[in-house]
Amino acid sequence: MRMVPNILTLLNLFSGCLGIVFAFTDQASQAIFCVGLSLLFDFLDGMIARILKQSHPLGGDLDSLADVVSFGVLPGGMYYHMLSGLAFSVSWNWIVFAGFIFTLFGAYRLARFNVMQGAQSHFSGLPIPSAAIFVTGLYWIDHSTACESCASAFINIYVILLSISFLSYLMVSSLPHFSFKMKKLGWKGQEIQWIDLMLVILLLLFLREVAISFAVVLYIFLSLVYFSLRPNPPS
Repeated sequence: MRMVPNILTLLNLFSGCLGIVFAFTDQASQAIFCVGLSLLFDFLDGMIARILKQSHPLGGDLDSLADVVSFGVLPGGMYYHMLSGLAFSVSWNWIVFAGFIFTLFGAYRLARFNVMQGAQSHFSGLPIPSAAIFVTGLYWIDHSTACESCASAFINIYVILLSISFLSYLMVSSLPHFSFKMKKLGWKGQEIQWIDLMLVILLLLFLREVAISFAVVLYIFLSLVYFSLRPNPPS
């Protein structure tokens, strides 16, 4: 049983590897599905490790290695694909590689997370899975046929480059973000998590494809408001 969390982490890594192949072969729906699988395995490995009361440096390092592929390299590949379709609008052919700036900052964020000792109730900087969800949302908009006006509004060279810069900064910043690890089902003490969940459900109902990226923007906004209003915000 003690190997179960590590097996789930390796499945996260495998899903990320498959997603990279799909992203670079223009199989968008499969690439998006792989991100979802990686998120599921990333959630399950931590949950089961806590249930089994297992904590080992090997598991933590393995988890970060898997995350840098699934939530760092794969979103970088998604950015590469989106920028490849927009490169004609500018004279810089090298711009297609700008998405991998996200990958570099994501790797640094994961390495920093491994050596940081601090409160477990919040994250310092934007967690890389959340950043990857934002990129996946843009990628979904780019490949969706249900909302062409959404694609024209959000999939352009300026929005893409701005999102790369914004996400890269947030991942390595010290801005606190609340954790989704809920120890119980009650409201008290977990108000911000429940508020975020309810608002995300509303976003999904009304905005559909656009809701994925907007859900991450909502998470960032609520984190900033929540920690700025606390009497003793984390440093």
